[in-house]
Amino acid sequence: MQLLKLFLHREGRLPAAREAIRVDGATVKLGAWLAKARTKHRAGQFPDHHARLVAALFEGDWTAEDAVPAVLV
Repeated sequence: MQLLKLFLHREGRLPAAREAIRVDGATVKLGAWLAKARTKHRAGQFPDHHARLVAALFEGDWTAEDAVPAVLV
């Protein structure tokens, strides 16, 4: 979730579904992770404490496709 936070602050937007970033030589599929987290949250399979951490990075519903990063508000 730290990578998502850094991405949102740096880019000021959501990662695209297939977007990946390089961190210390490793590729992290951040867009895919966020898409899976949304799906798991909707299905009730995403831990509440993780959902609260991700939700803090967004204004309103973080599971919406047009979610607005809190850094833009």
